[in-house]
Amino acid sequence: MFDTKRLSICLTAHAMLWLIASTVTVQAQLAPTPQTGAGPMYRSDAPATVNLWQPGDTGQPLHIDGWVRSTDGKPIVGATLNVWQADATGSYHEDRYRATLRTGKDGKYRFSTVLPGQYYSAKHIHVAVTHEAYEDVVTRILFKGDPHLDEVTTRELAIPLEEGTIKGKTFLFGRFDIVMRPIGQK
Repeated sequence: MFDTKRLSICLTAHAMLWLIASTVTVQAQLAPTPQTGAGPMYRSDAPATVNLWQPGDTGQPLHIDGWVRSTDGKPIVGATLNVWQADATGSYHEDRYRATLRTGKDGKYRFSTVLPGQYYSAKHIHVAVTHEAYEDVVTRILFKGDPHLDEVTTRELAIPLEEGTIKGKTFLFGRFDIVMRPIGQK
């Protein structure tokens, strides 16, 4: 004989455990994005644009997007990202391949560029993120599969790139999320 009362109690207990586990997961703290330092060629006066490249530039087109979040997982609205990189040959320029971005209401950012060439170490894009209520983050976006990456760097900062086609042109796409620690949080 099937005991519906016992089944109801078991399902209710299971649902409550699932709800508690879900709440704990949501409240878990995210680790702040690792700091790597600014490196060479930082400039604070980069133009406000989402395109670091110009038509006719050589190299593999690349689109990066992501979220800037607090350690509690909430999106950070109005964070400023300063982005700079080498061109496809690994050369830095004073007035090219740099941008200043701001996150939207959802904490999201995006930009288009070309896959940077190798400059001394692994291919990378520098990112400095600021917001008045959070500790600054200065880091690098690295790319999985680059033979110049070490194991620790690959695990913490390297992102996979996916290939796609838009209007007959091949692009690479990657996502890099940034986590900032509120000022005063330990």
